[in-house]
Formats: sequence, structure tokens, C-alpha cells
Amino acid sequence: MFESSEVLCVLFMVCLAVPPTVVNVCRADDWSPPPPTGDDGFDWIELKSGEWLKGHIKSMQQEDLEFDSEELDIHVWDWEDIRTVRSPRLLSMRFGKDKVIDGSLLVTKDEAKVVNNSGTHAFPRAELLAIAPTGNLIRDKWSIDASFGMSARKGNTNELVNNTHVTLRRLTPMNRQLIEYLGNYAELEGEVSKDDQRWLANSDFFMSDRFFIRVPDFEYFHDSQQNLAHRITIGGSAGYDFIKTPRTEWQVTAGPAFQRSTFDSVESGTSATDNSAALVVGSMLEMELTKRLDLTLEYRGQFTGGGGGNNVHHTVSTLEFEIHKHLTLDISLIWDRISAPEPRNDGVTPKPDDFQLITALGFHF
Repeated sequence: MFESSEVLCVLFMVCLAVPPTVVNVCRADDWSPPPPTGDDGFDWIELKSGEWLKGHIKSMQQEDLEFDSEELDIHVWDWEDIRTVRSPRLLSMRFGKDKVIDGSLLVTKDEAKVVNNSGTHAFPRAELLAIAPTGNLIRDKWSIDASFGMSARKGNTNELVNNTHVTLRRLTPMNRQLIEYLGNYAELEGEVSKDDQRWLANSDFFMSDRFFIRVPDFEYFHDSQQNLAHRITIGGSAGYDFIKTPRTEWQVTAGPAFQRSTFDSVESGTSATDNSAALVVGSMLEMELTKRLDLTLEYRGQFTGGGGGNNVHHTVSTLEFEIHKHLTLDISLIWDRISAPEPRNDGVTPKPDDFQLITALGFHF
């Protein structure tokens, strides 16, 4: 019994002799990933709760950090909820109004350090406004969304319908670019029943956290069923992000443009081309309804004072269900309206409205 008491006393004295700093090494709150060397190719972020996540930074804009991790997939975090960022990869950062610098990044509670060939550059954390991956690979600069839908029917009726929708986006600390293609093609009993193609391209330059200038704002549209061989619209717009939260984004744009329309056929004595000035108005609303279900509502209106169909409307609403990290099921309702279609040379005037309901598989890269 005496020997046991002596052992307990010795253990008690050893515990008292151990410095507090040694004891604290075992605390989970003090753990941090190893210094970023670039060997594993991952970025690390620490939340205010002390939890660490490993993955890849997609972007940081307007106080939102978009981060891709293996378990959570792509998630948007409020910048104020991020305590630490460690990235050994080559990133492009914007500090203040117009200072852009490339390098590896270490962000702490009060400071942001950029390490590159010229040394270590320290800035107040509050001056860090944007982060975007950069590098030599296309995947470091662009994100790609593509969806493909097809249906075929044979027997009493022979019909083939296919749809393609591809969107390329690039985000930098100072601007963002968009290239989008939407095409529909259908055959019924060997005859073309639907053939339309739409190209969009624009570039946004940030003037502040929410206000931007869109130059150029370009659209090309072809629709054989609407007697429209070509319609080219080019102009510039001013835009504003009215809502910018982790689950909802809404932006509105408006600006002048020049529009040139060429028709497949026209009545005798009518010009096959029309040139006019236009006011282009756009709206884009993106909402995360649940963890796996997103809703997108997109509208583009072109208002003219002359021919060329006068007012033109293009609306797309899409429900996107995530099947896997890179695979989605998309259901889209598309409404196209030309208020005054040009009559063909046979005197037939196309209907002003076209509706499409499309189910497609989507891929994200």
C-alpha cells in the first residue's frame, strides 16, 4: 500500500513539472497543417470554429470564398468566417482598388502575405478583395459547364431531337469572361423542324465590389423557323449585383447596342436586312434551393424602334439536380419571343413565341 502511494506521488510531481506549453501541444485547437510546400497540391482553409478543410480555392469575390473539397464538393463561405488560408499554388490576388499580384498565399486574422520570385509581400487582410487561380493550364483559368440532351423516335413517326448547351467562364481578380452556346436541332419525318443557334460572349470589368461595366456584350442568333438567317447584336452595358450571398446571386445589366438582322426570305419589295439601335436589358438569378438542387432564371431583352422583329425576349429557367460532383440532371424551360416576325416570301408569318422543355445531362469541369 505504501509503495502505491509513493508511485502516485511521483506521477503527480511529474505532471506538475511538465511545462504548460508541452501540454498544450496535444490540444486539437492548436493543430495546423504543415507549411505549404506545394508537394501535395492542396489549399487549406481554417474556419472560425478551428476546423481545417483541404481542397482547392475556386475564387474569392465580393466577400465570398468558393472552395472545392473532396467531401463537401464546391461550397461558398462568407469571407468573415475564414480565419486562415494557406495556398502553395500560383494565385492572382487583387489588393485595394487596382493592385494585382501573383504568388502563393498565406492569410491570417490581420494579414495577407504573397510569396513569389521577388520575395514576400505583406498587406493588411482588409485590402484583399479578390482571389483567382492562375497558371499555364486551361483548367486553372476556365470553368466549363456542358449539357447534352437527345431523343429519337421511330415507327409510325420518325423524329430526332437534340440540344447542346455549353458555358465557359473565366474569373480574374479584376474581371470575368463568359462564352455561351445554346443550340437546338430537330428532324420530323426527315424534314428539319427546328434549327436555332445562339452565341453569347461578354467581359465584365469590376468598378467596385458590386458595380461592373460589360464591354463587349455580343450575341449571335440564328433561327430558321423564325425566318431569321442571322441576328448580330453588339454593345456595352452597366451592371450591378443586387444580391450576393452564398446561396443567392442576382445581377442586372442594361446598355445600348447595335443590331443587324438578316432574313432567310422576305416579301417582294422588302429589304432582307435591317439595322437598328437597341437597348439590351439582362437579368441573372441563381439560387441554391437545397444542397443538391439549384435554380437559375436568366432573361435577355432587346428593344428596338425599327424592324428586325422589334422587341426580342429570351428567357431560360433551369432546375439543376446534382447527381455527382461533376454530373447533374438539368430540366430547362426556354421561351423565345420575337414580337413582330418578318413574313416570308410566301406570305406566311412565323408565330412570335417558341417554347421548349429540355431534359439533359450536365457536366462540370
